[in-house]
Amino acid sequence: MSDSQAFNSSPSSVNLTRSSHPWTQADSAAGFVLRYLIPMRRQLLDLLRDEKLADESLKRILAHLVSVGFGKDKQGKLRDFLLRGVRSAAKAAVTDLPENKRPQLDLESVTFESERWLQLWREGLIERAWRSLERHEHANPNEPLYSLLRVATEAPSETPSMWAVRIATMAGKSIPEQQIAKQLPVARTLFAQLIADEVAETLSEPTREEITREIKKLGLSKAFQGVQV
Repeated sequence: MSDSQAFNSSPSSVNLTRSSHPWTQADSAAGFVLRYLIPMRRQLLDLLRDEKLADESLKRILAHLVSVGFGKDKQGKLRDFLLRGVRSAAKAAVTDLPENKRPQLDLESVTFESERWLQLWREGLIERAWRSLERHEHANPNEPLYSLLRVATEAPSETPSMWAVRIATMAGKSIPEQQIAKQLPVARTLFAQLIADEVAETLSEPTREEITREIKKLGLSKAFQGVQV
């Protein structure tokens, strides 16, 4: 998702199917997958309990993608495709070790529907949306949407005047309370749009129905509460 696509205007509602770049059409498989290294690495660490082995396994996955791309498995959900790679790379990394040094590998606990993998994937998408919103604020300092949504999320019970103090401390920006009231709905809508774009790009056929189903499956519905979709 390009910044120009994400931030060409301040949205008043979320378009679930705005993104037209599903993962199966990525120009570079390895380049696209770099976006999701954090959840993959965290899952590998859960499996291998060793940072060096986890990083070596990531290198295996990326080298494979550089060599053959997505291959014949370009369908369905990217998170499923990548989890197959995680499992395969972890198994290969352990097999390469001397038998007396091989860690116990519980691949049975790591499935497409495992709660831990869904959690890691959800967190990865949310982190990407936050970074995109932060980049928007850096490019548009008069629209402190990232700072505003951060403080509103971290301290939801506080008043707009208290948020203004937090933003002044965090970002060095003075924001009138009336601006907070006006921009907070914009920030929430834009963040929800970023989440929708992220989800859409991880599906091979990002229809409205499939995106909605994936949002619910990953527990991301809260980002769309109070937002027009």
